[in-house]
Amino acid sequence: MIYLRNLYLFLITSFTCLFTLLPALGNSFQRESVCGNDDRRVVSFSPVGIARELNPKDTSSYCTVTLVSDSCALSAGHCLHVLEEAEFFSSSAEFGDDLASFKYSVVPGSVSALQSRIGNDWAVMRLQPNKLTGVLPGKVHGFVDVELNEQHESPNAIHTVSVQREKGNQIEVLGADGSVLWTQGSIMFHDLDTDRGSSGSLIFDSVSGRAVAIHTHGGCDTMKNNKATYISQLPFLVKAIQKCRAEEVGF
Repeated sequence: MIYLRNLYLFLITSFTCLFTLLPALGNSFQRESVCGNDDRRVVSFSPVGIARELNPKDTSSYCTVTLVSDSCALSAGHCLHVLEEAEFFSSSAEFGDDLASFKYSVVPGSVSALQSRIGNDWAVMRLQPNKLTGVLPGKVHGFVDVELNEQHESPNAIHTVSVQREKGNQIEVLGADGSVLWTQGSIMFHDLDTDRGSSGSLIFDSVSGRAVAIHTHGGCDTMKNNKATYISQLPFLVKAIQKCRAEEVGF
């Protein structure tokens, strides 16, 4: 009887751990998830960039990162393994420019990140000045505003800008329009078209222009919706953004 009881407890514990890990394992790589007609288009938006490892063994593993101040940026928590260097695509860049001047290393130990469940998947980081120019990324590429007020109404019309499609060594920045389908606590269900690499991209209120969520999970191909972390509904995320901005020199 003792053996059977221990076996039962082992099986229950094993299945519980498995289901706890499934979201993390199943969303390490963002797959294409188009909701209805594909309305993605190539856009120029300098505050959006690509996050990769400094010395990547797998160059196909990357996420979207967006500047929210001169040195602070947001992405998804499950992108933590690639949050070592960010590269932004300046609209003022000319042929022949040294691309190294658009790369910014993440300050070691500056990343605050969490991935406990859908709706609580986020990362806040600080970026160093560029090694060649000595200038912070926000001074060159600009940054976006973030809605931090918990009492604001959930938007209807939304849009996103993300690093998604790679052609050879060239990364394309794509924009898409859509709607918030519904919200559940800190989970935002939406129908914005996404692709590989769009994890971590910010979702904007089309009226105010402020970022309201971080896209993290595709699912329109199976569940008829994609999912995001609703920023203002997570006090720890709001405080992490405020702390990063407050500690920024000259903010």
